[in-house]
Amino acid sequence: MRIIILIFAHYFNFCAMITENFIKLYEKSFKENWNLPCYSDYGEDINYTYAQVAEEIAKIHLLFQHCSLRRGDKVSLIGKNTSNWCIAYLAAVTYGAIIVPILPDFKPNDVHHIINHSESTFLFTSDKIWESLEEEAITDLRGVFSLTDFRCLYQKDGETIQHFIRYHEQAMNKAYPKGFRKEDINYTELSNDKVMMLNYTSGTTGFSKGVMLTGNNLAGNVTFGMRTELLTRGEKVLSFLPLAHAYGCSFDFLTATAVGTHVTLLGKIPSPKILMKHSMR
Repeated sequence: MRIIILIFAHYFNFCAMITENFIKLYEKSFKENWNLPCYSDYGEDINYTYAQVAEEIAKIHLLFQHCSLRRGDKVSLIGKNTSNWCIAYLAAVTYGAIIVPILPDFKPNDVHHIINHSESTFLFTSDKIWESLEEEAITDLRGVFSLTDFRCLYQKDGETIQHFIRYHEQAMNKAYPKGFRKEDINYTELSNDKVMMLNYTSGTTGFSKGVMLTGNNLAGNVTFGMRTELLTRGEKVLSFLPLAHAYGCSFDFLTATAVGTHVTLLGKIPSPKILMKHSMR
């Protein structure tokens, strides 16, 4: 019993040390690591620096502004591990929305349930998964975006999302006439006690249950990873755990991005051959 008490005491002492604002961790990281490599997709010619990720987030923020997305609105996200999955996640939380990651191997009925139960307003998804879903089963969605290139796959009647995306570059030029610079990164002011993610369980005993995670929950994991130097600036990490799972999300992705690590996203089964090939780079 004494050992358990000491462990809990240490845990609560550590939580009391969390002073970093979860969203501001990434505002700071993008500025400090501007020219470093950020994300790469394994086996694909897709690479982003921290500067490029920040600019893609700014583009999505303009889209959210056009759609009058409110703080606290939910944004669902489903697909294999890719750079654009990470960008969509960060764009949502740094805007002030609540992200709802969904495991890509869930059956369509489970995906419909999570989107509806979470009252999601928008959905970012792979093209293949979108083809398996039924529009009439998720009628409350205002818009659906492809994780391939962020194009609009679906918009509810009366929305003007597709028209805005057609002129997205012009909107960026108007918002940032001198080009997008690190000084332009200024994410929403949102305290850590606010819910920032709904993480749904695997649903082994029925439909998935949504777990509300606050900025403190997320910052606690990231801060732990930073203070223990689990990952450091300029290091390389291969991410193959599903990012919709709490552990992979916290350490392969969120901690890595907060400290300036270069993350290679492996959107396939991590066979020994693939892992050895990556380790030899």
